[in-house]
Amino acid sequence: RVEGAVHSDTYFDLVTEMNRAKRFLTGTVEGISKRIWHTANLPAGTDVRRVREQLARMERRIVELSKELDAQRETLETER
Repeated sequence: RVEGAVHSDTYFDLVTEMNRAKRFLTGTVEGISKRIWHTANLPAGTDVRRVREQLARMERRIVELSKELDAQRETLETER
């Protein structure tokens, strides 16, 4: 019986609506809290998340550059 309900169109419609409601409420709460934090001249969670993402990109780029530099050093050493 439960398995039949879980596979019904009504169930999938309900899950879809619940996900939309959750996204809407999350966005609303984040927007309000962001304004409150910014009013207090403090970073909001979204600001911190954006800085973390930027830092992760920079760390990946540093690793890439380090590998390139190591490869160039090896090339120079073998040419000598």
